[in-house]
Amino acid sequence: MTWLVWLLYGTGLVLLARWERGRNVLLPGKVSVLVQALAYVATYVSAVALVGFAGLSHRMGLQMLVVAAGTVWLGTWFVYRFLAIPTRVWQRRLGASTPAELLSGAYGAPRFAPFIGILSAVLLVVYMSAVIKGAAVMVTGNLGVPITAPLWGILLLVVANVAWGGLRGVLFTEAFQGGIMLAGVVTLLVNLSRAIGGPLQGLRAMAALPATEAANRGFAALSSGEGGMLVLSLTLVTGVGIWVQPQMIQRHFALQGRESRDRAVYLAMLSMAVVVGGAFAAGAFSRLVLGPDAGHPDTVMPQLVMRLLPPLGRELFTLAILSASLSTASALLHIIAGSLGHDVMRRRLRGSTWLLTVTASAAASGLVALKSSQLIALVCATSWTLLASAILVPYVSLVLFSRGGITGGATSCWCSSLSGLFGSLAWYVTGYLPTSRELVGFGAPGILGNIHPFLFGLLFSTAGMLAGLLLERARKVTEATERGQGLERPL
Repeated sequence: MTWLVWLLYGTGLVLLARWERGRNVLLPGKVSVLVQALAYVATYVSAVALVGFAGLSHRMGLQMLVVAAGTVWLGTWFVYRFLAIPTRVWQRRLGASTPAELLSGAYGAPRFAPFIGILSAVLLVVYMSAVIKGAAVMVTGNLGVPITAPLWGILLLVVANVAWGGLRGVLFTEAFQGGIMLAGVVTLLVNLSRAIGGPLQGLRAMAALPATEAANRGFAALSSGEGGMLVLSLTLVTGVGIWVQPQMIQRHFALQGRESRDRAVYLAMLSMAVVVGGAFAAGAFSRLVLGPDAGHPDTVMPQLVMRLLPPLGRELFTLAILSASLSTASALLHIIAGSLGHDVMRRRLRGSTWLLTVTASAAASGLVALKSSQLIALVCATSWTLLASAILVPYVSLVLFSRGGITGGATSCWCSSLSGLFGSLAWYVTGYLPTSRELVGFGAPGILGNIHPFLFGLLFSTAGMLAGLLLERARKVTEATERGQGLERPL
């Protein structure tokens, strides 16, 4: 029965993607508000959240709900309220097919598109490896099989979905998967509530648990020191870093107008609160069910599901995790292959070339997933950090601060992007304790060593943007002066 359900699920996804295939694999057609909202949530939320971050909640407690709140308000409400429509306006004005082309055209920097295309492809391959691994871990826990077969099986399904369906097809399959995610998380929460005696009793029990190093003020409070800094850092990375993830920016291309935006935002926020908030809460309360020694954080949710849910419930939640991963991985693989073709190779990929690019990108992600032993949540946070450090300031400057024309040119764009990227990388290596000690054996002392590289990336990127604007202004003054001197010369 299990394999039959999964076969029907996979076949249905592929057929839906094929049925809703658009004319252009990079641009969507018109989609409903419900589809837009659920697709946004499904692209945003993956097994990284439902397995990786939820497992981290077992170690850190209810303070992880701060991260969930960041996804709802910073990553959803703020995005729809301030970024989505300006992005759509600029996309129509420039006729851009990809986020890299959008920035390149707006800043008048033709070489910026291939740079961002390559950077996005590399970092999103890493991110997709975490997404796929999270789903494979869940399937392994449910079926008791080695991780290799589920991992490659999931990737094969993703390849089929992306190769046969354009972005419109991906949006519809993501909306379907978002609905399954909602059902799976609600099912788990209902059974968990019964196991702990209800939410109020669960809160009292969490507050009574002894403090640990990861939750040094208890499991119902925000930690001080390293634990609190980690929570705040993850909130910024997942809530603000999401603004410029290429797969999310491209979702704004499907908006039809402000009315569509206003209707979609509340559906997206509600769905996000249930899925992410529910998963993180389940991970935190799992400490009451599994005890303090649940093992590796990435195995917490599979254990909780096996402990609480009946066979049919296990299948539903596993499908929810699979849906979360497939939806995000499909969006990621789509933007990876699209960027490599459109931004790097400067041509539209079709037929066998499109299939080969999609397959190669998926295979690379699978190899990274098998080789990486890091926490799923940390792999995700690192890739998001580096990409956001390179793109966030130019993107926000464009959509929030431009008034009819761009606030800067190619120089400011390049200075901002390179300064942010290398500033973030430098802090990972030299200062950020969780990483620098593994790489070079030392890091910044005290609380400084726990400041996330994302903040340093934004700082350097902002400084680079300002420096670039000053250079552009100085060049314009020089050019104006030279033109004036030329007019004064005698004939």
